[in-house]
Amino acid sequence: MRRGRRGVGLLGTVAVGGVAYAAGSSAAKSHAQEQAQNQQIAEMQAQMAQAQPPPAQAYAPPPEPVAPPASPPTMDDKLAQLQRLSELKAAGILTDEEVALQKQRILAS
Repeated sequence: MRRGRRGVGLLGTVAVGGVAYAAGSSAAKSHAQEQAQNQQIAEMQAQMAQAQPPPAQAYAPPPEPVAPPASPPTMDDKLAQLQRLSELKAAGILTDEEVALQKQRILAS
């Protein structure tokens, strides 16, 4: 009588074990490579965070308002200033020297 074989036998077991070992070894290598790559990325991100300057303002402050250039005084403006000087002199607020100095400044402009 012949005994029937059960299962795949010794060679079949060795073949299945070899394939399983290879698959597990490959998966372990992939996992180790992935972890190393993740570590490198984390280190680079930390370096970038340290090297970056603080964020600048989102917008620049508005410029200071600039007064338009004054137009040169007209003859009427000069006459009004001279009349005001004479009133201040008559009221005793300005001296003769102060009036003379201001008069020269008004006429020179």
